[in-house]
Amino acid sequence: VILILTKYYHTDMGKVLESSLWRSSDFGTLYTKLNLQPGIATVIDNFYICPTNKKKIILVSSSHNDRDQSLFISTDEGATFQKQPITFFVETLLFHPKEEDKVLAYTKEGKVKCEHTLL
Repeated sequence: VILILTKYYHTDMGKVLESSLWRSSDFGTLYTKLNLQPGIATVIDNFYICPTNKKKIILVSSSHNDRDQSLFISTDEGATFQKQPITFFVETLLFHPKEEDKVLAYTKEGKVKCEHTLL
């Protein structure tokens, strides 16, 4: 599986205004644009692939008004995603080196959030 994240970054505003996530399951011959929330514009800021289980993918998304942020979690190489609302703004995520259902999040406020079981 190949995933490609495209972003439209507005320099003057200093943020991503649009993004698209594309998925190919045939070695890049055909790509499908993923729609995480039909009818709702979802901006994907970044995505992370678990180093110990390549089928597990976490997308970090934010709303257009920057008020809400969510994680979208896949356990099937991005074929499906489950939304996980969060109460903080993620700068970076790190998977636990041995327990794939735990991550460590560094927030945009400069704080480290404790490991959190996702699934």
